[in-house]
Amino acid sequence: MPLSAVIVDDEQLARDKLAYLLKSAGDVNVVAQGKNGLEAISLIKEHNPDVVFLDVQMPGLDGFGVIKKLLDKKILCPKSCSPQLSTSMR
Repeated sequence: MPLSAVIVDDEQLARDKLAYLLKSAGDVNVVAQGKNGLEAISLIKEHNPDVVFLDVQMPGLDGFGVIKKLLDKKILCPKSCSPQLSTSMR
């Protein structure tokens, strides 16, 4: 059974590239994509993914802020939250 994944990054190109790489790897189903931290929280609550890829450098609420909010609000965190730097995607 494939893992479900959510990708959140303020750069469309980074989201597209990661989605492509995950699709190419197989056994990963990208169920949603978002462009900011507030969308990340909503998407995580809605989809309850197995893994989340978060940009650590987003305006407003960054990836680490998303994790903190999830923990503070006692929202079920995915099995793996992986903050990513967009620049590492290039």
